[in-house]
Formats: sequence, C-alpha cells, structure tokens
Amino acid sequence: MGIMSDTLKLFILRHGQSDLNHENIFCGWIDAKLTEKGRSQAQKAGQLIKQHCETTGVPLPQIGYTSRLLRTEQTMDVILNELEIGDKEDDGHYKNPIFVVFDYTYTLAEVRSYLLSEKEHSTKQIPVLRTWRLNERHYGAWQGQRKPKVLKEYGKEQYMYIRRDYNGRPPQVDLNKEMIQEHDLGPVTGYEFKEPNRPLKYELEGLNKDIVLPEAESLDDVVKRMEPFLDEVILKVAREFELDSCLIVGHGSSVRSLLKILEGISNEDIKDVDIPNGIPLVIELDKKNNFKFIRKYYLDPELAKINAEKVRNEGFEENP
Repeated sequence: MGIMSDTLKLFILRHGQSDLNHENIFCGWIDAKLTEKGRSQAQKAGQLIKQHCETTGVPLPQIGYTSRLLRTEQTMDVILNELEIGDKEDDGHYKNPIFVVFDYTYTLAEVRSYLLSEKEHSTKQIPVLRTWRLNERHYGAWQGQRKPKVLKEYGKEQYMYIRRDYNGRPPQVDLNKEMIQEHDLGPVTGYEFKEPNRPLKYELEGLNKDIVLPEAESLDDVVKRMEPFLDEVILKVAREFELDSCLIVGHGSSVRSLLKILEGISNEDIKDVDIPNGIPLVIELDKKNNFKFIRKYYLDPELAKINAEKVRNEGFEENP
C-alpha cells in the first residue's frame, strides 16, 4: 500500500447534482439520479483527487463508502472510472467489488481479502461499501415537495428552523403516501417524487433487527446514526489495514454530520456549514493520536465557497 503516512486522508464529497436538486425539491431518501451536470461534477472531482494525490504523494483511495441512494453510487462510479481504479472491462468501465453494510462483523470479514491482497491485483481494485447510515437526512413529509412551496407554507422562520437548526425536524413521513407501494398505480397528489419501497430497497437491512429506519430526521438524528459507522467501520478499517486514504461520497447532511463529529463543531456553528455538490473536501486525521482532526480543505476552494452559498439560499431563489 505504499509508504506509510502519519495521517489518514478522507476525501469526502457530496454527490453531484441530482435531477431533484435541479428542480429545487427536498430529495431525502428519494432515489434521484445524477443530471449531466452532476456527472460532469463527479468527473471533475475525480480529476481533482487524482491531481492532488500525484502532487502530494498521497495514495489514491484504498476503500470507498457511499450511501444506499443512487446519486452517491453513480458519483462514486464516475470518480473511480476517472481514477482508473478497478478491473477494466471490455467496455472500458472499471469494476470494483460492492458490499451493502447491514452487519459490521460481516462487512469487515468480507472486505479483508480485498484489502490484504491488493498487491496481488494486476490493476488496483478497492471494495466499495454502501450503507443507509450515509443516506441523506430523511426529510419526512417534506420529501418530494418543492422548496419554495414549503417555504411559503411554513414561513421563513419555521422553514429555516427545520431546515438548518441542529434539532429541527420536519413532520413525520406517511409511508403509505410518500413511498412507492408494491402495486403503485401512480403518484399521490402532492407527491410526484416518492421514496422507494423499503422492504425491497432495504431488504438486507431488514435482516438486522437492530436497524430502525427513520421517518423524519433532524441533523442530530443523522449524527447519531453516523457515529457508530464512523467508529466501527470507517476508522476501524483504516486502523486495522493501515490505510492512508479513503473516499466517502455522501449527502449534504451526512457530510455535515461527519464534519461535526470529526472536527467537533458545536450545535450552533454547524447551522452555518453548507456543503456544495461534487467538490472534494480533504480531512486529515492524526493516526498516532486516535485519528484526531488536523485540518480540512477543499480541492477547489473558490468554487466551493460560491456553490455553498447557493445551497444556503435554496428555496429563496429560482431553480439552479
């Protein structure tokens, strides 16, 4: 795995623009796809990561993590192809082993062979782990609703409290209306975009009786579901296999949650943290000091600043 470093580099980013981002809709657990712009953002992210690794001598990501939602999976796929990581197929696509995380012990046992045998592969191949714990915050009854419509209905103060306050939580979802049913006859009025059928989408998670999937979340709720995955998988795997870098593709709220945990951001200050689509953020952690936070930086800081401001103003402006 190359020369050992004293720091673990986490390449973290929010997925590229999705078709519901483009429509200014609360997406949450709805399985939106990337737009062409989103794919271009993912390609650019891969180029930035590759350039950074070549310039600094940091190894390319040695393991990948995504949510269970399609837009992060597509973003990861585009980035790994840009990095030329995986076994190259006849169509030029780079393929890597995929694991859905529903049990931590199972996960560590399954990925071990890939991490320990990396040097034996003729081309670099990394395991990609997918977990519901990296999913976007569940926006409850706001899912599938246009942000300007919700703003008008709730008013600016309540809209911003639910959307930005650490403990703000939207009304609970009615899964009979806002989830695709087994024999769905079409959209329910007001819910043109709906969450996938959970028994089908999250069938593996259903094997673990300790997992209770949410029906509405605050950022505090997201942090609480993220912490065990960060400790028991991301950092545990990095420690056990002496990794130098990994790639995490999440969502606005799951990335904010990771930052809050790793950097120790206060409940008040996290309200002012906005995550732009598709721009890699590097977080450096001290391996010798229990992965203590050292520093963070965007690989395109100017564009990150501009796009983060656009995120903050969603609902107050026309569709991007």
